[in-house]
Amino acid sequence: MAAAIPGHRVIVFLQENKTTDFYFPTMSAWGAAVANGGALLTQPPDFDQPHDRNAWVHYRMGDYPALAAQVDNDVVIPFYSWLAKQFVFADHHFGPGTNSTPGHMLAIGGQMPTMKNPPFVGPHPVWDLPSIFTVAEAAGVSWAAFPDQSGYPTKYYTSLSTAPGNEKVHPPKDFVPMAKAGTLPQICYVWSPAGFDEHPPQVSDPGYVTKGHNLVWDRVQAVIDGGGWADTTFILTWDDWGGYADSVTTPSIETVADALHPDGFVAIGGSRLPLLMFGGKVGQAIDAQWRSHASIPKTIIDLLGLPPMGVARVDTAPSLAGHVDPTSSRPVPPVPGSTIVQPAPPDPTPAPQPTQPWPEPTDQPMPSLVTLDGSVVAAPTDGIVRPNPPKPPVHQP
Repeated sequence: MAAAIPGHRVIVFLQENKTTDFYFPTMSAWGAAVANGGALLTQPPDFDQPHDRNAWVHYRMGDYPALAAQVDNDVVIPFYSWLAKQFVFADHHFGPGTNSTPGHMLAIGGQMPTMKNPPFVGPHPVWDLPSIFTVAEAAGVSWAAFPDQSGYPTKYYTSLSTAPGNEKVHPPKDFVPMAKAGTLPQICYVWSPAGFDEHPPQVSDPGYVTKGHNLVWDRVQAVIDGGGWADTTFILTWDDWGGYADSVTTPSIETVADALHPDGFVAIGGSRLPLLMFGGKVGQAIDAQWRSHASIPKTIIDLLGLPPMGVARVDTAPSLAGHVDPTSSRPVPPVPGSTIVQPAPPDPTPAPQPTQPWPEPTDQPMPSLVTLDGSVVAAPTDGIVRPNPPKPPVHQP
């Protein structure tokens, strides 16, 4: 385990709905295990497609095709593309096998009390679960959460929706001024408001990816402007697969039961999701180790010297902290709005690194959840799975 770095900060950006093959095909030239089928799109698909538990299960079963599209990341998301080449690109990272809310909760606290999206507005469930924020609070380490304009997804946590924890939950507009002022705490999780989270739109919005990409770029620049680049590690990832195909099958680590699979069907891992880690002390690497979203809080625990969370999925997760070198000084990214010149890929093209099998038992039933109040929260079985796969959208990329 890497030694904790005094005075360090970790900022996690969580965006929406992308697989590794869909978003970063040109990383194949850098030795990443991603497909590049050519004919890359210079405009992202301008529509949403089914990506809930039902769609994902049928995709994994092989009777639902998902959308086999790929964007040209050098054109569509040039800032992200530059970061992936200059810092750490994790090509064997994954989330849960379903849609948004479980992915966000897995990244916050390593547990998922649900396999579906609770209501986004109006009454909703609240769970008394540990998270990276409760670990930080108990250790006296400063933290803040910046959910979307509705409080999503932190509103599902008792400790983040009631006093005193809710005093450290800020609207998304507060991040940039706090960053520029140099007043950000040591742990920040940052979401984007609707329209800026890169989620494919229900109603046409051709600029939805650019708006989300540029907001993250602006937020990184705000940290730089506030003098925080040298002492900050950033993690950028996406919540779920969004209905996009991917060429690499994840290990079946944990299962939950559904109508078609009473003995359980894979829930962790889900499809691969891109993860980038960058900052003033972060090296350059293609990270080929299997990791779930539970590795995000584990990495924070290791970098900041926090105690264990008490959630086995987090406390035993492989950490990314080894990519952070306290003696390093890495280049500052280009400023927002500038024309990014992508670095030339290695010549010859490196072969993808071999990936070791998941080191622990696989096909294990998902355990009951760890709670803060001692209540019993069983592993979720609420993800609806129907006998027939969903119909793909009629849109074409």
